[in-house]
Amino acid sequence: MPALDIFSRLAVALAIGLMVGIERGWKARDAGDNDRAAGLRTFGLSGLMGGVAGALSLPLGPSILAAALLSYAGALGAFTWLEAQRKGNLSATTLVAGLLTFLLGAMATVGEPRAAIAAAVSMTVVLALRIQLHRWLAALTWPEIRAGLILLVMTFLLLPLLPDRPVDPWQAVNPHEVWLLAIMLALISFTGYIAVRIFGERMGVLVTAIAGGLASSTATTLTFARLGREQPQAVDLLAGGILISGAVMALRVLAVASALNPALGA
Repeated sequence: MPALDIFSRLAVALAIGLMVGIERGWKARDAGDNDRAAGLRTFGLSGLMGGVAGALSLPLGPSILAAALLSYAGALGAFTWLEAQRKGNLSATTLVAGLLTFLLGAMATVGEPRAAIAAAVSMTVVLALRIQLHRWLAALTWPEIRAGLILLVMTFLLLPLLPDRPVDPWQAVNPHEVWLLAIMLALISFTGYIAVRIFGERMGVLVTAIAGGLASSTATTLTFARLGREQPQAVDLLAGGILISGAVMALRVLAVASALNPALGA
């Protein structure tokens, strides 16, 4: 690997650690420098350590990376345990975040740096939204969790098992496409329910209509029509949502056509 490439990848590894360290350090900004197991400097060095271990594993073999990971995990685990003993805090977030930072630093040097950066950003967002996520989880009901699980089963368990080809003598019924439409209907219904809970009835329908128009205005129309039959008092609002979804679909088609062929878009 060229030296310039190694330096840039190590810089990415360090940046990953510093990004996570800023979030962790800000959360513990009221604590003293020696009153926490890991902060900005520790996480920054953790990412860089993972990057160095990954770089060394290229000429020396993967055992170097494995040994470095085990040593790091043992040291960080010991300090995290001492901190938990002193504070009475049983959270393993710092330990998991540290291990993931080390691994992403290694991934930046021996794997795909862009994927490592994307994973680090995702981790930082999850860490930063701790209070909001806990509040959202506490507000969930069992029917909502069950609906989400059913949607996940429909999408990731059943859909891949269905044949993606016509199965009838007339070559008209594709089980994969039919089930995909059912998933879209369920997803739009679930999205609409969540949007109404968050934004209220009017804004929730508007958000769902816009999102549904970007995905499938047909599925949005079917979903809102079914809701209109179940909730006659909201027919006007749902009809407006159908019109908005259709308008978004038209704008989407215009944008795609203009991007592919500006003359056709004009």
